[in-house]
Amino acid sequence: MPFQLKGVPTAVLWLGVATQAAAADANMRKAPAKPEAVVDHCAKIEPLPGTPVVPSGSIFGFTDPTDLGEPCIWNLASENTGRAGKRDGSYLGLTSKSEISYTYPSNIAFAFSAFTAYTRWSNVTVVQDALASQGGGVMRDRLNRLSFDGLSGEFLVRLVTRGPGQPAAVTASVEPRWSYVDFVTGYRADGYGAEFKLLIDFPLAERLFGAINLNYAVATQKFDIPNARWERGSGTNVSAALTAQVYAAEKHAVEGVFVGVEGRYRTLFDGLLLDRFAGDIFNFGPTLAIAFASDRMLTVAWSPQLAGRVSPRTVGGLNLTHAEHLEFRVKFEMPLGITAQ
Repeated sequence: MPFQLKGVPTAVLWLGVATQAAAADANMRKAPAKPEAVVDHCAKIEPLPGTPVVPSGSIFGFTDPTDLGEPCIWNLASENTGRAGKRDGSYLGLTSKSEISYTYPSNIAFAFSAFTAYTRWSNVTVVQDALASQGGGVMRDRLNRLSFDGLSGEFLVRLVTRGPGQPAAVTASVEPRWSYVDFVTGYRADGYGAEFKLLIDFPLAERLFGAINLNYAVATQKFDIPNARWERGSGTNVSAALTAQVYAAEKHAVEGVFVGVEGRYRTLFDGLLLDRFAGDIFNFGPTLAIAFASDRMLTVAWSPQLAGRVSPRTVGGLNLTHAEHLEFRVKFEMPLGITAQ
């Protein structure tokens, strides 16, 4: 007599077992689930329709733009900043910054830089006094030296992205730096510092653009002179620039020309927390940027000092203790054509 549960017909039991077996076999034969789509961090994000446009690249002179470059592309920049003229004697300083940067994803970028410094001066009282007052003191009336001047790294993040009804973009960055040469005298000195930057740019008209930088810097330095002490300082920099695109073309050797003006106001303090006012400087001058094919750009800025103060106060209406009569910058930037993912 076949096995049977009390009150349940045998046929019903066999039907349930067969149904379960068929379901299990169907699950085994089912194709594996497709993996979730992977986000492509290297894809260029196209702006929404109606988004205002600010051309990419350093179109503002000393004032930095918010542009971080194309995602997953390495870029190279050569930035050369010159300073000329003290209250007396002859003075010229040139700092060259060679920078390689990488954007990943579109709102984050990293940069690494190496510096060289060329300093040539003779019979400059403020420079001679600065060396003589350090530790055991150094007595000299001239210097002509080209030196390696340290390294820096920079981390940048886009805080506000441009969009319809939102013309301004905002980027923040921090750049720690190790220096090997004193900025003013050109003499051997170890320095450590960092600069914190808030960068803003925006269109004012179809071919007129503006930018503002708000920077705060701290640094400590010790001359390579016996018994020299560590000195600490801090400062702020507020710069504003306007530039107009006076020429535009596509698929030409020169694709754009920008002409503008720029003002910079800097304050200097003894101590790391803006402790004691040491002086300020105001520079104002013209800028020129030329955009070439293949995302290459040349920027030139001419920035004479128009006003400045020194504490304690010195003769004259300029700060020629901490700065110079004239500052200028020549910068060239280009993509390396290397894509990394």
